[in-house]
Amino acid sequence: MSSASEQTDVNDQERRSSVELDSQNSSHHSLSISYDVTPALGVLEVAPKESDIPASESSIVPPEVSLRRLAYLNKPEIPVLIFATIAAIANGLIFPFFGLLIASVVKTFFEPPHLLLNNSKFWALIAIVLGVASCITLPSRQYLFAVVGSRLIKRIRSMCFEKVVHMEVSWFDDPEHSSGAIGARLSTDIAYLRGLVGDAFGLHVQNSSTAIAGLVIAFVANWPLALITLVLLPLLAVNGYFQVKFMKGFSADAKKMYEEASQVANDAVGSIRTIASFCAEEKVMQIYQRKCEGPIKTGIRRGLISGIGFGLSFFLQFSVFACIFYAGSQLVAAGKTTFSDVFRVFFALTMATVGVSQSGSLAPDLSKGKSSLASIFAILDRKSKIDSSDNFGTTIENVKGEIELRHVSFKYPTRPDVPIFQDLCLTIHHGKTVALVGESGSGKSTVVSLLQRFYDPDSGHITLDGIEIQKLQLKWLRQQMGLVSQEPVLFNDTIRANIAYGKEGDATEAEIIAAAELANAHKFISSLQQGYATVVGERGIQLSGGQKQRVAIARAIIKAPKILLLDEATSALDAESERVVQDALDRVMVDRTTVVVAHRLSTIKTADLIAVVKNGVIAEKGKHEKLLNIHDGIYASLVAVHASASS
Repeated sequence: MSSASEQTDVNDQERRSSVELDSQNSSHHSLSISYDVTPALGVLEVAPKESDIPASESSIVPPEVSLRRLAYLNKPEIPVLIFATIAAIANGLIFPFFGLLIASVVKTFFEPPHLLLNNSKFWALIAIVLGVASCITLPSRQYLFAVVGSRLIKRIRSMCFEKVVHMEVSWFDDPEHSSGAIGARLSTDIAYLRGLVGDAFGLHVQNSSTAIAGLVIAFVANWPLALITLVLLPLLAVNGYFQVKFMKGFSADAKKMYEEASQVANDAVGSIRTIASFCAEEKVMQIYQRKCEGPIKTGIRRGLISGIGFGLSFFLQFSVFACIFYAGSQLVAAGKTTFSDVFRVFFALTMATVGVSQSGSLAPDLSKGKSSLASIFAILDRKSKIDSSDNFGTTIENVKGEIELRHVSFKYPTRPDVPIFQDLCLTIHHGKTVALVGESGSGKSTVVSLLQRFYDPDSGHITLDGIEIQKLQLKWLRQQMGLVSQEPVLFNDTIRANIAYGKEGDATEAEIIAAAELANAHKFISSLQQGYATVVGERGIQLSGGQKQRVAIARAIIKAPKILLLDEATSALDAESERVVQDALDRVMVDRTTVVVAHRLSTIKTADLIAVVKNGVIAEKGKHEKLLNIHDGIYASLVAVHASASS
């Protein structure tokens, strides 16, 4: 009786925009198309949608996270990290020693010829030794820190994805957690973390080693001269600090903007047929380009700040050189040092300032890494309100399938001011078929969502065989239910793998074929060139609607569910496909508790009980004939409207 599902489909696949350009998981940053056409064409002008979530919830800035927590995740790589740090320190020492070498060579040029030849050979040999050492330490540093960073990224990606897939469905309703935003976090954000413990961290250790070694050499050579020039070095550190502070805000803004652009691209690729149908390619490009303008401007500002900071670093570096030349000349003139010691201080501090300056240039990477760190740990630290990985709860040894909803009230978290149910009561006896009918948005599919605990009711109780479903083990509860939705989602894999998915991939060939035969799917699958090895394409695009639906039915029944949930399972099919699919459903519904959400009369009139949902309650219930005889009844009027539309 209703042609559209509620806000959230039980399989989380019906978060659509008004022009059907959202991908299956998006809810906010969806594509929007506006043309000067009449609304009758079904293409509405869509501005960027406003979030239903209060700003305090949807735009919370993640708190800063200590780098110590990130380092703790790298604990298994501590041995590798130690060797990597040693290699970085050794490589950092090469440059100060090279400066010492240059100073000694300059002094050698002023020695008598017989000493010049011998000393030049010695210093040439030392230069070769430094070159060999560099050939060993530099690749070692790069390789070992790459190992540390790559393993960390893999570990965090796995942890983050595990957290995401176990989040409650309402978490995905939040626009901040759209498919594009989550995809960006799992790819780009986590990759930025490598800069904190991977390559950039190795370079930071190396530069620190260079700076410290340079200062030690300078103080040993001539401490008064080194002390004079050391005054300017803290200015380099201050410059780097302010760079990090300035870049921090830009990195967070750019990250959010790229997530929005990523969502648009994700939606476009997922809905390319709809876009092509409406000749909306140019419009989509304009939307994507608008989303990309923000990151471009932010990138330019970030580049400007980085460039100014880097230029200031060089200015301070040359200021250090000027101090050395001037102060050195005064000390030499006063007879308090020699020109060779001045050169030792000069070259040693040159290498030290280069190290500090290069560390300052890492400010953009550090800023992006810390921003991404907060974003990632916001996911890792959040505890799912309905966690399917939690083994807490009881199980029922012999499930009958007796379901009862008692005084259930419910509102979607994203629409707290719109009540869906208000004191709804419904009993579904085991082995019986109950059809839920009502107007669009009345809450029919929400019942299915509540039964699978995609959401928990605000008040009231839902029981299975007399036990509240909140007290049951969640994974076990969902294993007792087989879901077939209006728009079945198949994975980009073989038909065999998609059917076996219903049994967590652990199904024999005989079980797969038996399920396909029961779902009226074996015949068409066998007629395909590759049979059960046929790849269905992204979201099952290679199959027709009826074929996809039958594969979905086979997937639902292969785990032998005690309860069957059919949410508009035949509403999108043509008459012939509906007949075949309905025949398959009739066979699998035998001896199973079945909840049917439908609007077609042929689907619901044979149900054991028809429940009419209106204004958040069960307004009418009974068999088809009984409800038709109610004068001015809701069900009777819905049937009349359906018959009028069909004629």
